[in-house]
Amino acid sequence: MKKLIQKIREKKGFTLAELLIVVAIIAVLVAIAIPIFTTQLERSRDAASIANLRAAYAEAATSLLTWDGSATTVDGHAISKSGTKTTIVIADVAIKSQDANNWSGQGTDLPFTAPTDPGDNTDHDASFEYDSSTDAWTVTL
Repeated sequence: MKKLIQKIREKKGFTLAELLIVVAIIAVLVAIAIPIFTTQLERSRDAASIANLRAAYAEAATSLLTWDGSATTVDGHAISKSGTKTTIVIADVAIKSQDANNWSGQGTDLPFTAPTDPGDNTDHDASFEYDSSTDAWTVTL
């Protein structure tokens, strides 16, 4: 019984040195994780921007297909033709990227030539230009 009471009275815990080592290890792990997290966050923003551009492209292609050739707007989008090039403007396309980093390399397999990544996290009017002689689409923001 005496030994049990003595064990209860003995105070055990971590030393200051042990606690400082644990805090230092956690700090190193956080210092490694933050850049990785921010890079992945920007990649996800770029992916959302590319998805928004794809949706705007679908709207532009639909507008071109339904255009009768005489109106200046189709489905609420401005449209004009000059020679073999037809331009359709899709307003307020959400561009979420915050770094002008060429869409984190995700803009390569698009059905149109990707515009320059502005990296400003704002909505832009996307101007889709279709060239009927080359059957190619280009986009500018």
